[in-house]
Amino acid sequence: MTEVVRGAPGRVDIGAFVDGGRIRGLHWLVAALGAAVTLIDGIDLAAMGMVVPSVSEEWGLAPEAFSGVLSAALVGVLFGSAIAGSLGDAIGRRRTLIAMVAVCAVFMVLTALAETVNELFVYRFLTGFGAGGSIPVAIALTAEYMPAHRRNTFVTLMYAGAPLGTTVGGFVGPTVIELYGWQGVFVAGGLATAAVAVLLVLLLPESMRFLVSRGRDAERVRRLAARLRPDVDTGEATFFIAEQTHAGSSLRELFGDRQTALTLVIWLVFVANQFQIFYLLWLPTVLTQAGLALATALFVLAIFNLGGALSGPALGWISDRTSAQRVLTVVYPAASVCIGALGFAAGAPTVLPVLAFAAGAASLGASLCLGPLTASLYPTRARSTGVGWALSVGRAGSIAAPLLGGLVLAGGPRTFFLVGAIAPLVAAAGIVVLSRLTREVPADSGDVRVSGG
Repeated sequence: MTEVVRGAPGRVDIGAFVDGGRIRGLHWLVAALGAAVTLIDGIDLAAMGMVVPSVSEEWGLAPEAFSGVLSAALVGVLFGSAIAGSLGDAIGRRRTLIAMVAVCAVFMVLTALAETVNELFVYRFLTGFGAGGSIPVAIALTAEYMPAHRRNTFVTLMYAGAPLGTTVGGFVGPTVIELYGWQGVFVAGGLATAAVAVLLVLLLPESMRFLVSRGRDAERVRRLAARLRPDVDTGEATFFIAEQTHAGSSLRELFGDRQTALTLVIWLVFVANQFQIFYLLWLPTVLTQAGLALATALFVLAIFNLGGALSGPALGWISDRTSAQRVLTVVYPAASVCIGALGFAAGAPTVLPVLAFAAGAASLGASLCLGPLTASLYPTRARSTGVGWALSVGRAGSIAAPLLGGLVLAGGPRTFFLVGAIAPLVAAAGIVVLSRLTREVPADSGDVRVSGG
């Protein structure tokens, strides 16, 4: 039976409207397009780590010579996340996301033409700018379309594309390198990224919450509302957002009163979280130095990322039924144990994949839960900014991680992985503090709130 929203003309709270619906085709479309973006980002950002052994051999350079190149994309992500996050709140999620994916595609292909370390650095920086800019916008857009009782599940499902992309690269990468050289990885990745950009142009809708918050395109909002919840007849009702906001730029929403403490703590968690992930960009190199074949090392990397891709949505599902803070308080310490244990299994090819899967399930799975948790801390007008700046600040960890990893390589696998086990414990401590700063908010009942007039 169709629910009729009455009023003359009536006003509908867009937040309650979205939260009260069940999952339909438009939800799956938004999540699938977001997953395509993050999957491609996962391939693009991990590509350099996959080809370092091949490039170092071809160019006659030690692997350590590429420490700066591995960090270049992450520096680009730092700037891209912050700039695109703010841009997404200013001009819209859709246009920003398309632009960032297009930038990533262009410079991914150009990386294949690099002939010096300096050229690699520039192209990887700009690839990272596009990839990093797309992630917070994709998280914000997906979170804004999902009902509250399924938000964590679908955002983590979407975000799981990142480790899944690295998994695909780990399985396909050795064959591509063997057939077409290391350049083939970047050409194939760039063309796939361009294809995703075209799909976004053709299929991606703008965020309804963004449109309502800006008072734009009322008719467009009604058409999207009809697709999102055909069970509700909104008629000529006007949509509004029931959120408390501050005057000024979207950055203003990140600070002031309790928000300052929330923002600083979530930034700390992101720094530690990004460190634990990008420290392990050295994983293939560490394992090859321990005596494993490159194909085996890349297989272990793929298994690590597969663990994260599979566990992320499961942890999101659990978070929807408990809370993300409770889940992360348990999972981060588990990640620390598993990462540390990798150092004792580096010479055991039968045990190593099992531990790598467990380490990926804990560390990457926890990372995927951070996106929806961060999006929930900020109002619509600053959601993309909040996620973007958290990711951007977190890149301090991801930039430092490969550099520190390069210094620790000489200590052997055990030292390398024991150092990497510290960061998840820092993240766990941050989540404990965040839990004390926040209160659990009960999910909306699902009713659409309407006020006449």
